[in-house]
Amino acid sequence: MNQKTLLDRSDASRFIAFPFSKHDGRDAQTKSSRWSKVSSEWSSSPTNDPDFSALPFDILTKIAAPFNFPILLAASLVCRSWGDALRALREAMVLLRQGKQFKHGRGGVGRNLEKALVSFLKGAARGSTLAMVDAGLIYWERGQKEEAIALYQKAAALGDAAGKCNLGISYLHAQPQNHKEAVKWLHQASVGGHVRAQYQLALCLHQGLGVEQNLQEAAGWYLKAAEGGYVRAMYNASLCYTFGEGLSHSRRQARKWMKRAADRGHGKAQFEHGLALFSEGELLKAIVYLELATRSGETAATHVKNAILQQLSATSRDRALLLTDNWRALPSSR
Repeated sequence: MNQKTLLDRSDASRFIAFPFSKHDGRDAQTKSSRWSKVSSEWSSSPTNDPDFSALPFDILTKIAAPFNFPILLAASLVCRSWGDALRALREAMVLLRQGKQFKHGRGGVGRNLEKALVSFLKGAARGSTLAMVDAGLIYWERGQKEEAIALYQKAAALGDAAGKCNLGISYLHAQPQNHKEAVKWLHQASVGGHVRAQYQLALCLHQGLGVEQNLQEAAGWYLKAAEGGYVRAMYNASLCYTFGEGLSHSRRQARKWMKRAADRGHGKAQFEHGLALFSEGELLKAIVYLELATRSGETAATHVKNAILQQLSATSRDRALLLTDNWRALPSSR
């Protein structure tokens, strides 16, 4: 495929995380009105009450994997045993929230990566895979790759798709590289629906890294990630349709995915889409996308844009720039 089909595989810093948790097994020491709704059948047979806090660690984390904080609180109120079992997960989510506040400088606190890392590590110690991944990100950005990989391994072992994805990407960039392990974890995350992993797996298949080169499978994963909202995959899917590599040649599909990527802020896609609009005589729209591409750092777009501007009236030029200034990218999973 044309060289521009593949993007730089070095952008391993933008990882994504998803939550899982664990419990600490401590018994509740006090009663409160929260337990007033426990059924009379259970309360009248204390010797038969299920002890959910005794559940194996991995089972609890999988049960609580999809829970956000409100759902976790609601689950904790089902009965005392669940409240005991889920205590550590509640603590982990609070620590995770604190960590993100320090990481991004939100909630009235200043940005402090050291305090963020401390909070994330405490959350990770309570079984939160989201905290594991966030702590891993900070370690990775500091150059402490072994520490980052160790946390990603823990998250991946608990079944977290983001942990698997980050672990796979880490193996692509760590020294020494381990492409086969990278593909193994990226494939597991991809099957689980993680769009970034699907894109990275497609790159491996496209380039034959850790796996036999397979353009058809690569294009399939590009398309799946694109359908999941991943912008880089939209761009590559468009090029697959353009050149007929792994997908049947389709100008209509190529145009559709290129525009979707452009509308979500992909600089190269904005340049390509601007050129397509120019070739169709849509000069005003072409200027908008070419100016957006210029602002994204696509220097080649500047020359084409300036040539088109000379063909427009002053009013049309002003209108095009106003449209550009008011443009907002559509949401995506990046």
